[in-house]
Amino acid sequence: MNRIFMTREEAVHVLVEAHAKASGNSAQLIRPVGNDPARVEALDRLLLDVRAGRVDEFRIDANDSVHIAITD
Repeated sequence: MNRIFMTREEAVHVLVEAHAKASGNSAQLIRPVGNDPARVEALDRLLLDVRAGRVDEFRIDANDSVHIAITD
């Protein structure tokens, strides 16, 4: 398990990018990845919880071994 430490602001930025990628709205992509409603909804909730300070550690993808820890 790898752990990445970042500020809450950096974590929100990472989640916004993941949300855009999951919903197919990323300006950096040549073609949209697709629209996965369940993943978009989960990222919405996680983004709200991180911004509100209710979550201090999370993984963006359930299959990912990288944990993001917020150090604010």
